[in-house]
Amino acid sequence: MFTISQKTQVYTYEYPYAKSLNPKLHRIIFEKAVNENMGAAMTDWNCFNIKEFELISNYVLNLQKEYALLSSPTCSWYLELKEIWGQLYNKGDYQVSHNHLPNHWSFVYYVNTPRGSSPLVFESSGKKFRPKAGQVIIFPAWLMHYVPSNKCEGRMMIGGNLAYKER
Repeated sequence: MFTISQKTQVYTYEYPYAKSLNPKLHRIIFEKAVNENMGAAMTDWNCFNIKEFELISNYVLNLQKEYALLSSPTCSWYLELKEIWGQLYNKGDYQVSHNHLPNHWSFVYYVNTPRGSSPLVFESSGKKFRPKAGQVIIFPAWLMHYVPSNKCEGRMMIGGNLAYKER
């Protein structure tokens, strides 16, 4: 399923294998999210060598066909994964307002979203995306966004950044 929010250029998808993959991702993030970053615990920025993270990044990269810039077979640009990480939000954790420049696109994949999980909020529109396990949200990296104080234990996500590269 694919939806778009025109005001914020935010795309949402449902990952079809979330039910089987998310328990594995939950374990990995729980074990590796030991670094504090802007209000929440996170893994290293470059989790390229984790096969379960790679499944999510490959899914997102395959979605690039949805973007108009890349719909032409003569296009000489493609999206490259620059960073991928996991984050764990417990009660009171948050994410300060930020963007992901100099990247071009960013994404969030929700692994675990217990009741009380805080939304992803985009400042320019005030649009709030309530997290749902298995949901992928793709947005322009320049959009300022944040996560308000979380009201539960165990909200988990994978984040990633993509940049255009010439073939």
